Amino acid sequence: WTHYLRLFLGTSAYAQTLVLVVFIGGLAIGSWLCARFAERLKNPLRWYAAVELAIGLAALVFHPVFVAATDWGYAKLLPAMCSPGSVVCAAQWLLSTLLLLPQSVLIGATFPLVSSAVLRMDSAAPGHHVAMLYFLNSLGAVFGVLASVFVLIPALGLPGTLVFAGLVNIVLAIAALALSRGVPRSLAIAAPAAPQPSEAPPTPIVPLLLWTAFLTGLSSFIYEIAWIRMLSLVLGASTYSFELMLASFILGLALGGMWIRGRLDSIDDPVRFLGIVQVVMGLGAAATLPLYGFSFDFMAWLLSAVTRNGPAFVLFNLASSAIALAVMLPATICAGMTLPLITYRLLRSREGERALGLAYSANTLGSIAGVIVAVHVLLGWLGLHGAVITGAAIDAGLGAVLILWAAGRARWRALWTIPAVAVALAAIAIVFPMDPRRAASGVFRSGIARVASATRIAFHEDGKTASVDVLASGGLKAILTNGKSDAAIETSAARVPTADELTMAMLALMPLGHAPAAKSAAVIGFGSGMSTHVLLGSPTIERVDTIEIEPAMVRGAAAFRPTVERAFTDPRSHVVIDDAKSFFARAGRRYDIIVSEPSNPWVSGVASLFTEEFYRRLAQSLNEGGVLSQWFHNYEMDPVALASIFNALAKTFPDFTVYTSVDTDIIIVARKGGPVGTFDDQVLGWPGMRRVVQRLDLADAAELRRRSVGSSTSVLALFRSTGAPANSDYFPILEERTSRARFTEERVQDLAELQQAPVPMLEMLDGGFHPADHPLPARAWGGSDLAARDAWFYRRLVLDPAYVPSTPAPRADSREHAARLVAMWAATCPANLSFDRLLPSLRLIAEVVNVNLTQESALAIWRYMQRSRCAARLDAGERRWLDLFAAVAARDADAMLKNGAAILEAAGDTRDDSTQYAFLATATALVCAGNLAGANRLFALGTRRWLPSGEPSAPLRYLYSMANLPPGTARAATASCRAMPARR
Repeated sequence: WTHYLRLFLGTSAYAQTLVLVVFIGGLAIGSWLCARFAERLKNPLRWYAAVELAIGLAALVFHPVFVAATDWGYAKLLPAMCSPGSVVCAAQWLLSTLLLLPQSVLIGATFPLVSSAVLRMDSAAPGHHVAMLYFLNSLGAVFGVLASVFVLIPALGLPGTLVFAGLVNIVLAIAALALSRGVPRSLAIAAPAAPQPSEAPPTPIVPLLLWTAFLTGLSSFIYEIAWIRMLSLVLGASTYSFELMLASFILGLALGGMWIRGRLDSIDDPVRFLGIVQVVMGLGAAATLPLYGFSFDFMAWLLSAVTRNGPAFVLFNLASSAIALAVMLPATICAGMTLPLITYRLLRSREGERALGLAYSANTLGSIAGVIVAVHVLLGWLGLHGAVITGAAIDAGLGAVLILWAAGRARWRALWTIPAVAVALAAIAIVFPMDPRRAASGVFRSGIARVASATRIAFHEDGKTASVDVLASGGLKAILTNGKSDAAIETSAARVPTADELTMAMLALMPLGHAPAAKSAAVIGFGSGMSTHVLLGSPTIERVDTIEIEPAMVRGAAAFRPTVERAFTDPRSHVVIDDAKSFFARAGRRYDIIVSEPSNPWVSGVASLFTEEFYRRLAQSLNEGGVLSQWFHNYEMDPVALASIFNALAKTFPDFTVYTSVDTDIIIVARKGGPVGTFDDQVLGWPGMRRVVQRLDLADAAELRRRSVGSSTSVLALFRSTGAPANSDYFPILEERTSRARFTEERVQDLAELQQAPVPMLEMLDGGFHPADHPLPARAWGGSDLAARDAWFYRRLVLDPAYVPSTPAPRADSREHAARLVAMWAATCPANLSFDRLLPSLRLIAEVVNVNLTQESALAIWRYMQRSRCAARLDAGERRWLDLFAAVAARDADAMLKNGAAILEAAGDTRDDSTQYAFLATATALVCAGNLAGANRLFALGTRRWLPSGEPSAPLRYLYSMANLPPGTARAATASCRAMPARR
């Protein structure tokens, strides 16, 4: 249900609060109803069976009801009833409440009903039975949490998980009905001995214990909210981490119930014992603060000690659970004792059987209050440290009151507990403050427990949904959410800009270049404010709405001013604190451009911004012909996860183009209702863009075009072999896979490998990739920049062996040696250098220059080689290699096919890098010519004769997929290739 309602309400603090309040509130209502009618129920186990059956049936139909209700909500309710940018929308909250409350009320009734049934069957040890039921119920919740996140949702999706749970409810109903025949009609529990008149307590026991149940529920949820936020800084904010923390919290409650179950009936004074437990709980909660500091060191040690692989990921999760348990168990075990103690004492009061529901409902109402107070009051006012101390003060103070109450007239002897508790809490609060350098370390990724002392913390705030920090080292500043860097900018104009700046600028420049007349834009995620700032450099843009969930993020980003000044001061800039999906539905606006730059998809809830449902809703907020630009990455990602994003996007935007800003960052550009089109160079000359494009060396549009990886046809073909389904709201494979990939540090290299394939297959078969038509600036942002710069250097070196570069030469490697060897051979024709020894060097140069240089620039090398006096000495077979390299440089499919096929035939069954090159050139030519049957015959032959064994490379997989595209798609994909010789 949390997953479902998060899809409709977003991941804002208000949505999280509502989910908890509705669910816990339903539990309170259900238990209160049981308390009201408990003694009138003749057979509570039969009522329990009926309630379980109703819960199960509701689970079976929840998915279609939710989809229909939320579709109607987005289409009709929100536009009509909710104002744009209003975080609180009563109609949206009411619909969410109606979807969840009925089942929550039913669940709230189950524990009191089954407890009543058990006590009627055996009332000899009511304390033991109540505590045992509480333990088993909590333990079941632990297994439910772990089974859901690690097994059921990955295997069955959200709908299948609900169906599974519903079937379990139905089986329980049948079992309860079968057992219900032996339940007595009434409950008989002996009342405790009346106190002596001289020791009569001054206040009634029932209100005191109900207030205790309320306040201990309030403090417990203050702890839970604060601990989850604190531990997110150690374990990471992934769904796995959240569920492990939740399971640890509930396990503590279960263990507390188990410990008390055998002792409850023998406790002489339950109220005094309850007071002691409350004091211990408060002090135990406060004591988590020093322990929390050590958890950063433990995580740093763990990450340094293990290899980042699959088995170690299991160890990482076990260690994460151990950290969560170490922090939570001391207080939660005590919390697990409180409700059985309160219920046991109330059962022997005048309330009798009604106490089962009263105590549970009071405790649940306290939990609701705890969620609201923690999220909307304590975190903002006091921060995480203050929230924990406040909860501890409530518990310890409450315990002191109970101890004084139980002391009766001798309470003066117990007055020492109040100053003792106060001194202990104050000492812990003062001696163990939260270290902001640890909180901002991102130890779960960096493996470093504390930010270096040379780095300044320019901003820190515990917001309602995340803790936000800005770290500064000289002019370099980075903004972090929950310890994870989301953007870094070099604010000093004299220093080298960061890769993040290039990515954030391209996110805005690319859609502007494809829609230069755009008048309206929306940005999902404020980040540093850079993308909003660049969009506002357009003279045609009239409005930019930037949607950000966490207000602290916007306040923190002010540290980047004046680099992002327009985002804050331009009157066209409008910052909206809301969930993106809700805002788009409420606003009812349509935009010419939407830029989406969320956090990493392993962060809990973020993966829902990469689903087919989300892309469909984005399209509804785009004008016809409007452009979408979205960022994601290839690091902390596996091929299936990346393919699931592309497949989800393609369902709504079948024609899109993929760019890379740097090696790790991907930008997709898609147009609603048509092909993406070409980039308009005029954008780079706008006055508002000059400073940005000059700083980032983007003044030449060729720099942007060269960063194209390919169109949707090529990208989908490349990843088709993964068999990945589209990432969906209801089958969220992306979140699960990226959580694992974050730990294993997996990276998808397929796009980079395809862009740097040995032959220019992307340029020939896709038409999107454009090689450099002139030497690049000295700055290199990534591998493709380095390859292009190297290609120009090798070209100059071959054509002019005496060339000495004015800028630093590329790093010395085998290719530089190959270039010098080729240049020497062409100039001097040494007798001791056979062609067989020269061929690997020729191939190495061909793999770089033919892909990264334009046709004319690359062809100049091979014409020079063909005309050299050395070439005249080659035999026909050797000469054919030079002709093949020249054909590839010219992108001449006919010549590539002719020479490549002849070389392969002469190679026999040779398997080496050279025969693989000839194979790739020949297969590319066949696909280019539209001879897909011939290409497939070549693949069948190549696996037996020329291709190396093992996992096929990305270029091989791409060619095979292109050879097996549907006929219409294949014709479209090869049209640009067949036109290339005419263009030349």
